[in-house]
Amino acid sequence: MKKLICSCFLTLCLLLVFYSSHIYYTLYRFNPTNVYQNIKYISSDHFKGRLPGTLENAEIATYINSEFKNNGLKPYKGSEFQSFKVLYPKKINKSPYLKVLDSKGRVVKDFVYSVDFKEDMLNFKINNLTFVKSNINAIKENSLVVNTIDGPFLFFVPPASDLSFRSSFMYDSNYNMYIMITKETLASLKDLLDKNFAIDCFIPYEVSQTNVNNVMGYLEGKDTTAPPIIVSAHFDHLGTDLNGTIYSGALDNASGLSFMLEMSKYLTSLGKPDRSILFLGFNAEEFGCLGSNAFITEYKDDIQRCKVFNFDMIGSNNAVPLCIMGGNKDTDKTPFIKSVSITCKTEKIFFDYLFEDASDHEGFRKRNIDAITFCDNDITRIHTPQDTFENISLDSIERCYDVASKEIVKYTFKDNLLIIYYKECTVISITLILIFSLIYKKKNK
Repeated sequence: MKKLICSCFLTLCLLLVFYSSHIYYTLYRFNPTNVYQNIKYISSDHFKGRLPGTLENAEIATYINSEFKNNGLKPYKGSEFQSFKVLYPKKINKSPYLKVLDSKGRVVKDFVYSVDFKEDMLNFKINNLTFVKSNINAIKENSLVVNTIDGPFLFFVPPASDLSFRSSFMYDSNYNMYIMITKETLASLKDLLDKNFAIDCFIPYEVSQTNVNNVMGYLEGKDTTAPPIIVSAHFDHLGTDLNGTIYSGALDNASGLSFMLEMSKYLTSLGKPDRSILFLGFNAEEFGCLGSNAFITEYKDDIQRCKVFNFDMIGSNNAVPLCIMGGNKDTDKTPFIKSVSITCKTEKIFFDYLFEDASDHEGFRKRNIDAITFCDNDITRIHTPQDTFENISLDSIERCYDVASKEIVKYTFKDNLLIIYYKECTVISITLILIFSLIYKKKNK
């Protein structure tokens, strides 16, 4: 009887070794170095900051689609792209200026672009204004609010008079145009306005409408009636300034996009999931999450019970936690967030919570769809020219994978422990085979 029991256990162990070995040899191993190299490529000067409405942004969309195809993903409901309209800041082939004029229209002082002043990208409803002291609505320590017949404009001093930061474009923002100026420029403007000079400012952008694309790749599951699990990241960024300085957007968000593309290779290598997986490259996140909201609007009937894993800013080389970002009404007790946090604790991950409508999870949460964004909450370089691939950490990329892969497998492969812990299963089963083999030999002596 004991021999029979040993034989049964030995057979089970051999089957476990066979299955775990099969997974080992067929599984694509997520490679943080591949993610890093892709971040380097996507954030390279060639793509000029990937601003929606530009050729370079469209090129990235094509690249994502090509990668999806190479990874074995299919169109979603017959479509590889989802087109939607956006308003975007289009450059005009002219030079910016901030001038001081006397009563006869002669230039008294000419400020230097990117030294004394620079546009913030929030809005360009009106790109030219001339004003005098009577147009000033409010003078504060670090700003001037100007009202003309065209509406309000804001001149402001950014922290430390650093003109390198670039905000997201928001057409519905409060002012027609936002101009960053140094503290010295503000003092000079105040003095010159007191002397009854006029200020003339022009920034060569205009708001234009165009079509841009989200990118969709679909891995069909066994149960096509169940709503898919969504794995997403946005690929747009902030383009270039008027001097041609490129805002590369390596952490924000070439990182999340590259992470998603590498994750798609891993997940497709696992075979057909129990539940379908939809990979989405969102566009125009920097314009107010327009791409994700366009997707939700069109496919709302298909995604009501989805779970969304979004990736935005993965791989900081600063000592920051991996944040589980939920909506501003979520808490650490929200079931989906709590599940992820348990995995973080199990994997001994340095993590924190962030509850903000600050990425593409926002639209899903407002419709009560489970959604989180994985985020390294490091804002030291984002939206500046310093957000480059050299500041990406492989360890931070791998940290996110250790959590996200297990959570996604939980919902797409019914929490298959052999997939999640195939290495451990192989070691344990081989150890047990050796033990039972020794026991079996002793019993046969």
